[in-house]
Amino acid sequence: MPGVENNRLIDKAQFRSDAEADLAFANPDLPAVCVRIISGYSPNPPTAIWPQVQQFTIDCAIAMKPRTPANARRLMTMIALFSTWVVTVTGCPVRADRIFTQSHLDRFVKGKLSGHSVAYRFDVSRMLAKIGQTLTNSNLTQLPTPKQSEAVPPHTFDDIARLYSWANTLSTPLKRQNARSLLALSAGAGLTSQQIMDAQIGDIDLVEGRAFVTVREPRERRVPLRASWVPTLTRAIGSRTSGDIFRAYRLEEYPPNQLQQFLSLNRGELRPSVARLRSGWVVSLINADLPVAVLLKVTGFATPGSLRPYLRYAALNDDTAWLARITGEARA
Repeated sequence: MPGVENNRLIDKAQFRSDAEADLAFANPDLPAVCVRIISGYSPNPPTAIWPQVQQFTIDCAIAMKPRTPANARRLMTMIALFSTWVVTVTGCPVRADRIFTQSHLDRFVKGKLSGHSVAYRFDVSRMLAKIGQTLTNSNLTQLPTPKQSEAVPPHTFDDIARLYSWANTLSTPLKRQNARSLLALSAGAGLTSQQIMDAQIGDIDLVEGRAFVTVREPRERRVPLRASWVPTLTRAIGSRTSGDIFRAYRLEEYPPNQLQQFLSLNRGELRPSVARLRSGWVVSLINADLPVAVLLKVTGFATPGSLRPYLRYAALNDDTAWLARITGEARA
């Protein structure tokens, strides 16, 4: 039918390539931005084995039904790295049941990723095990959850003032935007380095002077930004309406690497620590006397025990100030 074919040609004009158009037509429920990322992905640096596993990687990523750019990018990166390594090392057929095995997963995490942190290896193991279970219905075992580490001390108020000055005196608009986004997202919403690199402009909602940040991983939640950091985040975003909030090349194996490189290349009087900025954010919530259920929801912690390392930095309360509530003479 000529009319149908013409409509298809018209629709194809909005895509960057035939591969992107074909993927979109075959997967109408897949968000357009995810289609673009999946169809346009290629490993960096390129590998000779990539053409052999490319379609497999795409099929696996689609089967996991990504809904956000960050999720689509991580799926393609992790599946490509894993499948490329498995086929290169073992020469096995490019099939989900032959690639996603417990033996391959264990060897990949303990060997190929041996130079990475415990937290990163756990995250990769968790993600690949989930993909393998979804695709093959097998019971793959991930690495055990890392033990809760001690919280690092928060930056002091003087530190924050110096970091704010550093962010606003960098030499280019892009550098200032990145520095402001780093500070606002970590100190104002408690994002980790990985979450900062994943954050998109579309994850920010500005409502009546307040800002809310949607955090996708590992537990999706909507985090209200501390009021003092709203102007900083607003300036970091500027007039942009889409894309990465922190604008830098993403190293496929470990995106936060580029954040650390940014800090190394733009040294100030004091180097910002995302972990310390996040620690200060958690402590500020504890000091606000929020109910435990609210603390867990906002921070994304799974259990109250995760808050324990931060208590050493929280303000000490005088029990007598709470006497009426303890005795039941006053309501909370």
